[in-house]
Formats: sequence, structure tokens, C-alpha cells
Amino acid sequence: MNKLDKLLNEEKENLDRLSIPEDMEERLRSALNNVPSKKKKRFQIRVAAIIIVLLLSYNIDTLAFYSKKLIGYDDIMNGTLQELNEMGKGQVINKSHTFKDGVSVVLDGVMLDDNNMILFYTINAPHGDVQNKNINISIGGIFSQYSYSGSGIASPDGKTESWVINTHEVPMFFEKTISLNINYQKDDGNYEEGKITFKLDRNQAVGKSIKFNINKKIELGSRSISVDTMVASPTSTIVRGKIQNILELGIDIIKDKRIRPLEIEMELLADGRKIDHQGGGLSTDNKGSSFYITFDALPQDTKNIELRLVSFAGDYDVKEAIELEKGKGTRFKVLEQDVIINAVYEENGSTYINFTTEDTVQLSRVYLNIDGKRHELQETIYGSEEKVAKDNKVKILYTRTMRFEGTGDKLELDIQRVRYNKVYDELIYKE
Repeated sequence: MNKLDKLLNEEKENLDRLSIPEDMEERLRSALNNVPSKKKKRFQIRVAAIIIVLLLSYNIDTLAFYSKKLIGYDDIMNGTLQELNEMGKGQVINKSHTFKDGVSVVLDGVMLDDNNMILFYTINAPHGDVQNKNINISIGGIFSQYSYSGSGIASPDGKTESWVINTHEVPMFFEKTISLNINYQKDDGNYEEGKITFKLDRNQAVGKSIKFNINKKIELGSRSISVDTMVASPTSTIVRGKIQNILELGIDIIKDKRIRPLEIEMELLADGRKIDHQGGGLSTDNKGSSFYITFDALPQDTKNIELRLVSFAGDYDVKEAIELEKGKGTRFKVLEQDVIINAVYEENGSTYINFTTEDTVQLSRVYLNIDGKRHELQETIYGSEEKVAKDNKVKILYTRTMRFEGTGDKLELDIQRVRYNKVYDELIYKE
């Protein structure tokens, strides 16, 4: 039995225990018979209203609680959002836009805290083909547009599709008017625009947040990243930091030593238990390169937290020129990553290079200079994997073959970029 069923059963039991006076019916009949016929109908309505109030007024807060709950989203809400919904948290919007063909979008509600603005909306298609409807949503304020992620699920009859979307950022304190902008490409290919606008009520935010100022720099070989803050809110826990400021980024571009972050993996533990990872993002703007990582909300009464860096994946600019000989192998390092050339050979007017690296290492931009002329990579032919155990660690070696058009006597492998993921398992913060 879920929480809602349990609460409803409790209210039913309370109603069943209500004691109605034995002579109540007789009193009502007597009063009704003494009322003139012209007023009798109006009196009957008033009596019925009095009875309803007598039965339900003892727990009017419960009725208000149920009226705020969002219905139809249980299958796409995570556990944290379901708990907040069970408590009636959030702001009810209940606004809609209907297009000319009868398709409509209903914005049911929004949850807001210091980390997120979460919108709950439903697409309705009266003919039962909701999954074939091409509807795109954007979220905007007066000064900002908000990127988002989310998921949706269609009803069995295909008439409705419920969505929960999360901006992972919140409007500035002075922004009160938010718009859900709808772009609908109809079945005939024509477009129709719609908009649902609402006032954001910050007094109905779902709860308070705790901010942890971490301010720790982590060395990653010749680079470093800065982990700045962690904010634990009722809906999520978000870690934010910087990879490079704008000056560092500019110097790297000038020196052709730019790093393009691909993924930062962190682990958050509360009282020794892992908190579910929900996503993250990387961005570069006029302030430099930054990142955020989102976890589920911390459990109530958490006493100890621990944040660890698990791994960092990036695409690095390099300038490495390696001389090769046909029929011979060699090995070398690029940014401390091992590259093994197993064989170099010619076939059907092409030059092939068979090589091995760890499975997380990729030569992401590479050329072959043949007799002084640069040739682009035509294809990479994937080969085999091998697990190797060393120092109680297991790594996977990945062998594949690069093909370049053309043949010649003097060969030079020109490596411009290397992509790899490095495991760190380093403690960032402990409370």
C-alpha cells in the first residue's frame, strides 16, 4: 500500500467513527416540513451544505493538501520528488494552451529551490496519437533562457504525455514572470506557437538549502580544477567549480595547449552511502570553463558527507611527431599515456598503422606525413581488447588500425590531440 492509499484509508476510518445523533433525521424532517414550499428547495440546499461542512471541516487542511498534489507524474518522478509531492510541496499553476486542432499543453505545477526549477506539464492529444506530436518547449524569463533536461511518459491510450523537466538553475531573484514557450509542428507541416506565462511565487519554494564552501584546487598533472561550492537543497545536491578562468583559457589557445573537458566523475557519500548521480554539464563562456555535477538530495538527518573525485576525461592539444618505419614497431608516451605501434605496412595503395593503447585513450586528431606531405586519417578499424592485471589493478588494452591513403618511404605520425580518461579517487571534501 502506498502513502496516498494509507492516508485515504485513515481519513475513511475517521469518517466512519463520526457519531451522528439518532434523532438527527427526525429533526431535519421536522424543520423541513415547517418551511414554506417556496423556500423549501433553497432550505434543502442549505441543509446539505451544513451536513458536508459538519463532516469535513474537522480536517480541511487534509483537503488542501490533496488539492496541491500533482497527479499523473509518479512514473517519471524520482524518489525525492515523489516525497516532496506527497507532502504537497510546490506551486500549483494549472494553466494551459490549446492549439487549433485540439492538441493542448497543460502546465500543472513547478517546484523551486536554490538548485532547480522543475516544471510539470502534460501534452494532450484527443485522437490518441500524442507520441506523434512534434512539440518543442523552451523556458524563458525576462532576461534569461533556461536550458533543461527531463523525461516524459505517455498514457496507455496515447492521449496524454506527462513531462518533468529540470533547469538545474534558478531565475535571478528579480525575475518573477516565467514563460513556457511552445513550438508545435502540426501534422500538415505548418507551425503554431503557444505560450503559458505564470508568476513565480518564491514563498512556495519547497524548502531551505545548505551551502558548503569547498574552495579546493585539485592538481591533474600539468592542469588543475577548482571545486568551489556544493549546495544541498530539498530536490538535489549540486557541486560547481571551474576548470580554467578566461586568462588561462586564452593562454592555452595561444600556445595550442588547450584542454577540452569531456567528463568529470565525482562520488558523493552521506553517512557512508552513495548518493545517486543525476547528471552534470560543462560550459565555456566569457568567464572561462566551468562545470556542475548533480546528485540526488541528501537524506534527512545526514551527519557525515564525503565528496571524492573519481576520474577526469579531457581532449588535450598536443604536438607530437613520431617517425615510423614500415615493418617495425615502436612505443612512446603522449601526455604520460602509453602508445604501442605494433606494425606499419602498405596494402592496396594505403598505409596501415596497427597500435595499442588503454581503452580510455584515443588519438582524437592525427595525420600521417608521407614523404613530407600530410595525409588525413581515412578510417579506424577496430580490433581486439585484452585485460591486463598489474599491481592489483586491471586495465584494458585496446588494439585497432588506422588507415591513410598513400604510400612512401619516409613516414611520420603527426598527433595533434589526445583524448583520455584518468582515474584519481581523491578526497575533495569531508564534513
